[in-house]
Amino acid sequence: MADELDFIPLARAAALAHNRVFPGETVRDMKMLDLLALALSTVVPLYQRENEKEAPRAVDKATIAAGRFTRGATRLELVGRPPLRFLVVARRDLSAALEALAKDAAFIDRISTVSRLRDRLSSLARGA
Repeated sequence: MADELDFIPLARAAALAHNRVFPGETVRDMKMLDLLALALSTVVPLYQRENEKEAPRAVDKATIAAGRFTRGATRLELVGRPPLRFLVVARRDLSAALEALAKDAAFIDRISTVSRLRDRLSSLARGA
């Protein structure tokens, strides 16, 4: 059985990714964490852990591709199925994944653009 210290919640991993990709910036939006969870899912295996007594189960790539991360990377919503919660990543995989994301200029550019567009749309919706 895997020790609970061997895994970290996906939402925390997404927050760490944000800190690595955008040092000094605070996370203003839970949707940014959802995007970062999606990016992490392309470079590290995701697991689901129902409780501390059970070993985490791998979430297959097809399930990840069929869903969307929501609520600040705490859930994977799936059409016609209950959402997957208690998503985690292995600590041993995280450092290399964060490094890969931080070095991916195209990824950083895309996620920055999405963030700026979301901010602009929000300000337009508020009438600013």
